[in-house]
Amino acid sequence: MKKNLVLLILILFIVGCSKEEKNIKDDTTTKQIEEVENIYVDDNNTEIGLYFQKGNKLELISEYKTSLISSKDIGIFQIYPSNREEVILNNDFGTEFFNIWQSIPDHDSLKIGFNVKYYLIGGEEVSYNIMDYSVIYKELFNYLYDDYANRYNSWYSHIEESTYTKDTLFTSIKLYGAQVEEIESKIFFTVFTYDSLDDFDTNGNYRGNSSYTITICDINKTC
Repeated sequence: MKKNLVLLILILFIVGCSKEEKNIKDDTTTKQIEEVENIYVDDNNTEIGLYFQKGNKLELISEYKTSLISSKDIGIFQIYPSNREEVILNNDFGTEFFNIWQSIPDHDSLKIGFNVKYYLIGGEEVSYNIMDYSVIYKELFNYLYDDYANRYNSWYSHIEESTYTKDTLFTSIKLYGAQVEEIESKIFFTVFTYDSLDDFDTNGNYRGNSSYTITICDINKTC
């Protein structure tokens, strides 16, 4: 009788260990599958850059030095699908942009956005994305333009609610100093292209391959 009881206890112990080991393996396998499913892969390698236009030339910017003054323009930046130091325009900017954009694979699914990052007096970080016409912060205002859609127009205004559609493409941006005296650091200004929201992490940070960043500094403070 005692032998049978000992044998039964031994069998239950082995079975219990096997179940526990199986559960651990199952949990590990599930976690590994979830990790694989959450791996982010970006196939968009579109070159993109921030430029100043001077006549029929675009000049790539790396750092922009200026006087940051409240109620004054900071600068107008052209976005162009290139990282070349200099681009010669054979047509007006809108037409040139249209021609090169049409040559990009899956260009119809790509959008252009921006990130602005700086630190305020006291150390507070401000970082935000501009992905529609209505994003404005109290330190900086921005005005967006669509040269792609307006390439046949000699004059056109910045994008407003009445002209903004799902097909609007941001090809130029003007930054305007609103309350710039509150900015303590350089401004880190990034342009990026994206095709869906999976190009951003859970905190809204762009994580794709297609981006370009410049610094904007105040010659009286941060340069």
